[in-house]
Amino acid sequence: MSKKHTVISGDTLGAISIRYLGTFSKWRKIADTNPQLTGRKTASDGSPLIFPGDILIIPEEITEKPTAPKTAQKIELSKNEQDVSIIIDGKKFTGFLNYEINLSADSFDNFSFTAPYDLAIKEIKEAILPFAFKNCEVYYFGNLLFKGYLLTPDPEIKESATEITLQGYPLCGVLNDCTIPPSKYPIEYYNVTLKDIADPIADVYGIKVEYKDGPGDPFNEIAVEPTEKILNFLLKLAQQRKLLFTNDENGRLVFYKPKKDIAFMQFKTGVTPLLSISPQFNAQGFYSHITGHTKNDTKFEPLSYTYENKYLTKKGIIRHETIMVDDAETKTDLENAVKAHAGRMFADCISYSLKCDQHVNDKGKLFKKGMTVCIDAPGAMITKQTNFIARNIKLKRDTSVKTAEIDLVLPGSFTDELPEALPWD
Repeated sequence: MSKKHTVISGDTLGAISIRYLGTFSKWRKIADTNPQLTGRKTASDGSPLIFPGDILIIPEEITEKPTAPKTAQKIELSKNEQDVSIIIDGKKFTGFLNYEINLSADSFDNFSFTAPYDLAIKEIKEAILPFAFKNCEVYYFGNLLFKGYLLTPDPEIKESATEITLQGYPLCGVLNDCTIPPSKYPIEYYNVTLKDIADPIADVYGIKVEYKDGPGDPFNEIAVEPTEKILNFLLKLAQQRKLLFTNDENGRLVFYKPKKDIAFMQFKTGVTPLLSISPQFNAQGFYSHITGHTKNDTKFEPLSYTYENKYLTKKGIIRHETIMVDDAETKTDLENAVKAHAGRMFADCISYSLKCDQHVNDKGKLFKKGMTVCIDAPGAMITKQTNFIARNIKLKRDTSVKTAEIDLVLPGSFTDELPEALPWD
């Protein structure tokens, strides 16, 4: 949790920086975190002037290493299974009635835990407050899933008892909600990489960014609307560099390239632990051609590129979609963006929803986002063994019943190898 400091007479940003962050030079980070200082007159060292009564947010210094669940106190909310736990204010809460944990390969993880809301438990009253955005750590059988923020709780009064649902997302989830602060204006970039753009913006919110496969080639010229959410802006750039995004266990934003892998789990109709599998098809969003255009800018000639979905064109089917790619300035950038859009089309139009009665594979390892899953299910229009990618995994427990719901997409949905043959061919 970030600290706050109320300015008193004699304070300077440099002195405050030394006190909280250990070095004078980090006053710029404090200034970035407090946009109300933007536009003020500056001191001789360049820092904006501050005055008694000003309330400053001191940015959090996030550790890079996952911490062990060392707590001063364990709070058992019920006698239910203690497979999941959450640490808030140094206290470990466990014994939830039910839960849902989403692990996503192309979005951020999140959780929802339901517990009895016993107002006699002082610790839960203190830990769970609306709009406190408290830091938390989410664990599954003692293994850290991710560090995050606790969002506003959702109490529900029932006839027999009162329950409360805790919800949250990883630390980097704030980038999905917020815009670029004024301290980073003007928001125009020239000949910079994704790392050059993302790192300073994320740093304002105390978020670290990792580039598992590098940040990709530089962009010649990029601009962003002040009202655009940070993650949406970065995602469009990442797609041009063939990158997906997610979070890691430390709450960092991670950009990466999907890779082929051996099957982490195999499922077959009629064989446990498979409970059900069903296709999710969207015919109206499936196109034979996707044409991307760049904007008609006086600095550059407008470009266009068309992706052909040969699965449809071989059948003589024509269905066209046009998109605008404002940030692409080269033919390669435009092609990458259009193919990324086409991949999303395949993922959104051809997916499978699988349900099973366990959270681990046959070797006892917890299901992981992005895992490769081999499916044999002719009744679900998978007429040959086919590998899929787990786009999202929902781990659920309702009282004592555990299930996993897995959203599966074709591997080519996230790479340049967009499919021409589909599972029912």
